[in-house]
Amino acid sequence: MAIRDAGFEISAMQMFSMDRVNVEEFYEVYKGVVSEYNEMVTEMYSGPCVAMEIQQNNPTKTFREFCGPADPVS
Repeated sequence: MAIRDAGFEISAMQMFSMDRVNVEEFYEVYKGVVSEYNEMVTEMYSGPCVAMEIQQNNPTKTFREFCGPADPVS
């Protein structure tokens, strides 16, 4: 798995689905701020989600770098 090969330890993982109300609550801070808000909501509840707990030195910064930009065109 590429995540483990990049040096991350996956200490927990769960697959689940969310309904629109819960997704809207999750993304509430982006409502009216991000023009793609509606698309983000639709994408999140359109199928299963996978949540992972990862461990590494400075995992947030390192994992964001590993994933690349949110908009690969920019």
